[in-house]
Amino acid sequence: ALPLVSIALGSVGRAPALEALSRGLLGLVGVWMIWRALRGRHQHTAHEGEAVGVMAGLIPCPLTLFVMTFAIARGVPWAGLVFAVAMMAGVAITLGIVVALAVLFRKGSVAVLDRFGSSTAGVATLLEVATGLILVGAALHQAFGI
Repeated sequence: ALPLVSIALGSVGRAPALEALSRGLLGLVGVWMIWRALRGRHQHTAHEGEAVGVMAGLIPCPLTLFVMTFAIARGVPWAGLVFAVAMMAGVAITLGIVVALAVLFRKGSVAVLDRFGSSTAGVATLLEVATGLILVGAALHQAFGI
C-alpha cells in the first residue's frame, strides 16, 4: 500500500530508515523460512509469529501520521487519536478474520491431502519455500528495483 499512499500524499509521514529496516528484516525472514524448510525440521517456537509482526509493524502508517499532524495543526489532537484508534481497530479486526480463515483452511486442506494420500509435510515444505522466495523477492524488488 505504500506506493499508493505515496502517490496520493507524496512523501508525507515517510520514515525511509524504518522502511529499509523493515524490508531487510522481512527479506531475512524469507531466507530463514527457506533454510528452515530445506533443513527438514518443522518445530515452531512460542513467539515466532510475534517477531514477524514486530518486523512488519516497523513501517509507520503514512496516512495516520498525516492525519495526526493535521489534527494537531488544527488544534484538535483528540480527532487524530480517535482516527488512529479506529485504524488500529480495523487492522485488528481484519487480521483476526485472516487468522480465523487460515485456521479453517489448514484444517480443511489437511483433510483433503489425507484423502488423496499426499504428504502434508511435503506440501508444507513446498509452501514454506515458495513463501520464503516471495518474501526475499519482494524485499529485493523494493530495495533494489530487481
